[in-house]
Amino acid sequence: MKVTIRIPDVQAEATPPERIVAAAPSRSRNVLSVIFALALGATLAYAVFFLSTPIAQTDHAGREKRYVDLLALGIVGLAQAILPYRQKTRKGESRLLVWLALLLPGYAAFQLVPLPLSVLRILSPARAELLDALAPLSLRPDWASLSVAPALTLEHFLLFVGYAVVFFAVRKVSRSSRDMRWLPALPVLAIAAWQAAWGVAQFFGGGDEAFAHGTYPNRNHFAGFLEMALPFAIAYGAVVFARRNWDRGISTAAAFRAGMGFTTAALIFTGILCSLSRMGLAASGCSLVVMAALALTGRFRPGKVGAAVVLLILALVIGLALLAPAQLILRFSDVSSEDRINVWHDTLHLIGAYPLFGCGLGGYISAFEKFKTSAFDLVQDYAHNDYFQYLAELGAAGFLIGVAFLTLIGLRSLRAGMRQGDPDSRWLGLACAGSLAAILVHSIADFNLYVAANAMLLAWICGVAGGISGEAKVRP
Repeated sequence: MKVTIRIPDVQAEATPPERIVAAAPSRSRNVLSVIFALALGATLAYAVFFLSTPIAQTDHAGREKRYVDLLALGIVGLAQAILPYRQKTRKGESRLLVWLALLLPGYAAFQLVPLPLSVLRILSPARAELLDALAPLSLRPDWASLSVAPALTLEHFLLFVGYAVVFFAVRKVSRSSRDMRWLPALPVLAIAAWQAAWGVAQFFGGGDEAFAHGTYPNRNHFAGFLEMALPFAIAYGAVVFARRNWDRGISTAAAFRAGMGFTTAALIFTGILCSLSRMGLAASGCSLVVMAALALTGRFRPGKVGAAVVLLILALVIGLALLAPAQLILRFSDVSSEDRINVWHDTLHLIGAYPLFGCGLGGYISAFEKFKTSAFDLVQDYAHNDYFQYLAELGAAGFLIGVAFLTLIGLRSLRAGMRQGDPDSRWLGLACAGSLAAILVHSIADFNLYVAANAMLLAWICGVAGGISGEAKVRP
């Protein structure tokens, strides 16, 4: 009798040596990513707790707390810059995004550079005119900066450096944690849930005139933070169903994750409602519509997508009428005390006076007085429109840098959100697109981006979008 003995192919079943070598660096990267995510989350929580007051309205103690936050960000940024691994990034868009992120604080530094008066007459005639007014007093300098308020521009420059650190750090964490896609979003969700719970308690425990504001002195800025976090909570729960194997059902862990995501989203949305912020509610609705439209695009015909979006808008309007507090509904008709139209009109004249290089970051409060035509008993420190104010302070040159940066981030978010295949990247892209839509809508009638905590969150979201969109390969 002939006996055949089969020897198993040990080589085929063995783990390749290169995988064994790569496993340790991969785990090390994950540990480092978690550490830096926690450190960044701590700085964001600190900013929400101590830096929620608009920059121009911060007292001396608030400025000291801002310096502590900038110091912490500097340490985190220095640490993440020397991580023991490198990344291969695609040319073109990735490099352009990096350069634009560096140009924003660089442009603020340029506004601080002393220039000869003859050069200022060419670059900024209105600035030179201000200096000429000092000639009768023999105080006209021979050199001066483009900024009409250099000390304030220096503060904004330091803040922009901090925002850039947040962007690059979150981007690196996002790109290095490929098997933990949602790691950069978890600190945002935790802080937003904390703020929303605090705000809801304020609303229900403060009497008839109470409203939710968390650690923010202004309800609109509180709503601005929550509206940027809301899309991530929705996406965190929805991605479970996108990854679900319908034949095997859904696991307990996945069901728990979906429940946590949707519960957090409900809490955040309740906080927005309880803030009684009109623009906060409008911006949140716009972000939900954008997410829904992008999620359906490519899966259904354009006609069906349009019909679904219309139905969603109707559902939001009906839900607002049924669920929103009566105080919020009444606030939509209370616009008689608003002076924003006059302020915007006067700000356009300020923009015309400093069209190319602006009056300097933070210089709005000083330069605006010359063009003010109403509410003379009030100090107009903000234009209540981020677009107008940044255009006035940065000029066309600086404003276009910011527009180009946000446009590139938005395109990357859209591409990630419409990409088929990896559901985690897709829903993170949808969340980033929804967050950007929310803050861009809210900025039409408010100054959320002059609140350090909210501007830092926007930089965080840009970092997530910049990290999920690339096809970077990590090289140990």
